[in-house]
Amino acid sequence: MAGNVASRINQLALIASVVLFAAIGLLWWSDRTRVWEEPRWDRARFVLLAAPDTAAARALVVALHPGCSHCSERLAQLAREGAADSLAASLGILVVDQRERPTPPAGAAALPAGVWWDSAGTWRHSWGRRVYGEAYLFTPQGQLERVIATSGDWREGDAR
Repeated sequence: MAGNVASRINQLALIASVVLFAAIGLLWWSDRTRVWEEPRWDRARFVLLAAPDTAAARALVVALHPGCSHCSERLAQLAREGAADSLAASLGILVVDQRERPTPPAGAAALPAGVWWDSAGTWRHSWGRRVYGEAYLFTPQGQLERVIATSGDWREGDAR
C-alpha cells in the first residue's frame, strides 16, 4: 500500500509539473505575441521631476529604477563617456516602476533632458520594456531612433 501511495504522489507531481510548465509557456507566448506600442518620447505622458534645459533637442533617456545600482552605473558611464554629446542629444532619466512619486536622483539637476517619472507605467505596460538601464535615443519629434542595451556600446548603431 505504501508503494501505491508513493506512486500516486509521483503521478500528481508529474501532472502538476506539466501543468505548471504549460502555464509558463502560455504566459511567455502571450507576452511574445502581444503587439507593444512603439516607444515614443511624449513628455505629456510623464511627470516632470527635474526640468530639462531645452525641449527641442534629441534625447538620450535612460530607464532608471532608484533601487538599481546598475542603472546608476550605466547612467554615470554614458555621462562620463559623453554619449549624449557624441549622439547630438541631451541626456535624461525616466524613473520607472515606482508607484509613489520619487525624489530626483542625486545630480539630476545637471541632466539636460531632465528627469521624468513614468507614473502610469508606460515603459513596462505600453512599451513592453523590462530592462533597467536601457537607453533610448529619441528624435526631437519624439520618435524612437535607437535602443541601447545595458551591455551595449552606445557607439555602435543597433536596431530597435
